[in-house]
Order: sequence, then structure tokens, then C-alpha cells
Amino acid sequence: MATADPEENTLFRWAEDLPLALWDDLRGRDPLAAAAACGARWDGACFVLPLLGRDYCVEPAAMKLTSVEAPERRVGYQVALILVKTLAFSTGASPSGQMVTPRELVGGELFFNGPHAVNTPALEQRFGADGQGLIARALAMGGQSIDGADVAVRLPGLPMLPLWVLLWLADDEFPARAVVGVDSRAAQHLPLDGVWALTNLLIHRLTTGGGNG
Repeated sequence: MATADPEENTLFRWAEDLPLALWDDLRGRDPLAAAAACGARWDGACFVLPLLGRDYCVEPAAMKLTSVEAPERRVGYQVALILVKTLAFSTGASPSGQMVTPRELVGGELFFNGPHAVNTPALEQRFGADGQGLIARALAMGGQSIDGADVAVRLPGLPMLPLWVLLWLADDEFPARAVVGVDSRAAQHLPLDGVWALTNLLIHRLTTGGGNG
């Protein structure tokens, strides 16, 4: 399977395409409570929130998102979806530290199928014979190498939502196999479509080093 660009949908490609109702949800929440719930910083006008090792500024009044490190870079739709939804809906639950697959989340077995299946084939294709390449990309994104599988990494998806990638390398008998994991309390910080967007962005950045905001 080819690596999917998280912003290839031309109808929902950029942050400005985010539905107004999501901004309304965020503006309806006390900003200090929103910041505390998901590990953001509120400066009176902007939430600063890290996502996969990059800081973003989310301005509810202006309905605007910018990359702190590259303000001129256009922010993609899925980045915006993840950030605004976690600010609007996070319950503040601390990470459990227990990895589950997205399909193990409540409702996940039905949701993460077909067009919503996690794109692990892209990881297998890119890193199936290059485990050190996966580690290098994870480290560049603020992650760390951990014990597990043939190669395993843990990455900071969101402050309250760590992510994992487990990889079994290809050999003469078996093809490569990859598993993407999320914290077992992921659904307390993002609805399932947000979790899916987060896995899309994770896989795209790991496999291509791509930006997408």
C-alpha cells in the first residue's frame, strides 16, 4: 500500500477547512480547563500544544492555527482536527501507559476498518528491512527506542496521548509486520476519528519525513 498523505483529500485539506462547529465547541469551553486537560499552555489568546514533537498555536477567536517553528507553513486539516478536538473534548485523564491497538478502543473494532484501517502496510514497506531507519525517524520526532518486537518505539503523539510502533522485520520466512499502538485512555482525549487522524499523521511523518503542517 502506498503511503497516504494525510492531506490528500482536496475537500478537507487545510486548517481553514475545519467545520465551524468544532471551533464553537472549543470556544464554549473554559480555556484554562481546556489547557489543563490536554497539557497545553494558554496565554490569553493562543493555546500552545505539541503534536508529534512540533508545537502549534491554536487561536480560538481567530479560528487560526500556526506552527510555532514555521509560522509561514500552512497547517493541514488533520493536524487542525486533532488539535482542536483534543482541546475541546479532552477529559484530562492521565495516560495509563498501557498500549492497545486502535481497534481495542471502545467502538474501534467497527470504526478502524476499510477506509479507516490504520495504514500499517506503509510502515512495513518503508521499514521492513530498515529497523534502524524507524528508530532514527522516531528519535527525530522526539520519540525513544524501547524493548519490544524486533524494533519498537514510543512517540509523544499529544502530551496526554503517547503512541507506539512495533515492527517485526522481514526475513526469509515471513514478511514484515507493523503494529501501531495508542494509550488505552486515548478515547478520553480524542474521538475515534481524531485517533485515526493521529495515526495517519504519525505514519506519514515516519515514512516520509513529511510536513503536513
